[in-house]
Amino acid sequence: MLSHSRARFTLPTRWKVSATALLATVLALPRLAGAGAWLPAPGEHYSLIGGSYFASDGYYDSNGDRLPLNQGGLHEEKAIYSYNEFGWTKGRSFILGFPYLNVTRRLGAPSDSERTETGLGDLLLGVRFKIKGGAQAMSAEADWAPPLGYNRNLVPRLGDGASSLIGKFLYGAPLGHAGFVDLMGGYRFYLDKLAPTNQLLASATVAWWIGKAVLLSGEYNGQFGASSSDTLYRALYVKTPDGRPWTTSEAAPYTTTDQINIQTLSPMLLYRIDDHIDVMAGSSHTLSAKNALHIDRVYVAIALRQTKLGPLQGFMGGRR
Repeated sequence: MLSHSRARFTLPTRWKVSATALLATVLALPRLAGAGAWLPAPGEHYSLIGGSYFASDGYYDSNGDRLPLNQGGLHEEKAIYSYNEFGWTKGRSFILGFPYLNVTRRLGAPSDSERTETGLGDLLLGVRFKIKGGAQAMSAEADWAPPLGYNRNLVPRLGDGASSLIGKFLYGAPLGHAGFVDLMGGYRFYLDKLAPTNQLLASATVAWWIGKAVLLSGEYNGQFGASSSDTLYRALYVKTPDGRPWTTSEAAPYTTTDQINIQTLSPMLLYRIDDHIDVMAGSSHTLSAKNALHIDRVYVAIALRQTKLGPLQGFMGGRR
């Protein structure tokens, strides 16, 4: 991992602590095309590599109000990321993903100082299990996301700064004769005591073919952090890692246990060159958030695919 700073600067203690919470999930990339309910068969594969960029001058506080960054300036992120899924055994696939990041925190006038961190972010290792195949598919996924060696105490940093376990349930189905829908519900459990609070995860993707080569899609993605004020968590009786009910002290302001809620919308355009290669471009935009940066991200990617899935069976499907 590389690290450099054009000019050293010191952040106020209060802001330095809260920045950890604010930046904890901003590095999460849009849910990558290919991660759906349908699985590749043994010997098949799907590999995607892409790049993304965004710069933000504001964040959402614990009330969901958008505010300028403390000391002004920008938080900027450039990323190259890879997602790979391999058919492992009948009804099981293996997932490997990781980002390479360049993250900069640039202060405003009169300081005009900046600090940049460059290196690998958080690894993604996962296994997906088929529950039901065919036109309508259901699957379950178990992921582990550990940091890849970066300094977890810096601002900015290259990932969540904490290992997490993620469980997901996915459902996919055709949408008429030219599209498909892909739904996901899940839960993220942070293994580190001082990590951001655990989160409920949800996403919904709707995609529609325009001819045989162009696919238009839109995705909603939600991450909902645990908090005493979060009625959804209360309804589900989710407890702290040591088994206690959530209390107001679990989400004290300016600590890394603040609830982190993010809802985004991501439109995407995919062009299918042939039965094995896709190119895609899209963006991701914050709809609402708490304790997180505002994001307007753009990204491009190319996917290499070798599967027998059809065009109505998710992003991994071919032209058949």
